Amino acid sequence: MKSIIYVNYSPYENSGKILDYLLENSDLCFLFSLGFHNLKEKKKYNKLSIFSNGKLSKEFSLFQLPSSQKLLFISLPVRSFITFIQILIYTYWLKGKYGKIDTYFTVNAFTAWAGNIMKRFGLVSKTIFWVWDFYPPIHDDKIIMLMRQIYWQFDKISSHSDRVVFVNQRLLDLRKDIGIIPKNVNYPIIPIGTDKFSNLNLKDKKNMILGFIGVVKRSTGLDIVFNNANQIIKDFPNARFEVIGSGPDIEYFKSRAKNSVIPTTFHGYLEGESFNQVLGECSIGIAPYLPDPSNVSHYGDAGKVKRYLSLGLPVIITDIFEFAKEIDKNKAGEIIKYDNPKELIKAIGKVMLNYKQYQKNALKLGGKLYYKKIYPEMFKF
Repeated sequence: MKSIIYVNYSPYENSGKILDYLLENSDLCFLFSLGFHNLKEKKKYNKLSIFSNGKLSKEFSLFQLPSSQKLLFISLPVRSFITFIQILIYTYWLKGKYGKIDTYFTVNAFTAWAGNIMKRFGLVSKTIFWVWDFYPPIHDDKIIMLMRQIYWQFDKISSHSDRVVFVNQRLLDLRKDIGIIPKNVNYPIIPIGTDKFSNLNLKDKKNMILGFIGVVKRSTGLDIVFNNANQIIKDFPNARFEVIGSGPDIEYFKSRAKNSVIPTTFHGYLEGESFNQVLGECSIGIAPYLPDPSNVSHYGDAGKVKRYLSLGLPVIITDIFEFAKEIDKNKAGEIIKYDNPKELIKAIGKVMLNYKQYQKNALKLGGKLYYKKIYPEMFKF
């Protein structure tokens, strides 16, 4: 690829090493990084980064409308409009400076719609929508439900991008079943990829350390650890819990941790080697998503699980993600029911009892999804 615009929301820009892949395979990469949740204090999320031959050459801060957590969703239309205008203006500028851009690539329905507008204006040649999610248009909060219903309209029209790729079969089947894409047309399925690390130490781990990465919100199921902390400590006296990331419910979980018997460290948002060092010390990666019909995880791909597998961490996961079946099939971890505490304790015990085998299986499964192996198909027209 000569030039590509890539648009995504922080902190997911390099989920599955996708940004690394783009930098490795393009002469010019223009990254629009956008903020949604407040994950890092006093940080400007919205920015344009220009990479030349894989190296950062320029960076511009974009306007970011301040928004409290309470007003996050009700202000979303205004914030989205501002985002669109900025992407449009800067894309005009990029075309003037660097020439017509080959590809516009994104994972979000709204920004995919924006990309198709850019193509109509002659700013980009081709558009790719890598479909990561589906937001069920139901929610207890009426404002969130309304925003999801609006987003769904963008999802429908963005399915007419030049190339549409899905992260799993469930997302593809959903759109075919409701008629927004033809049932007789084949679409590629490319999951979020994994990385490879050459210095992993494969050995039994004496201490049981649970690790979690991602946006810290209740729907990700962290309550399951604190709800069962007494039994975890009883069976595994040296157990610890390491949480990497931040999010809208961070203070809630910090409060729970203060009153819990399981030692818990909140590392906040980490990058690079710090990220891998903390997670690499863990024994098990957890993805205990809540079985709520409004939970978007029913249809998405488990980016955090791919990071666990890359580091050889066996995974304990609820049966929400479609990818949970692969964890079970490949014996790379254990599937549990969220509402059955005995299953969590049993799963931890099974993994720790036969740790090396679970670790090997995790690495083997991760190897099948190595990003350099699976991503080239994404950009074939």
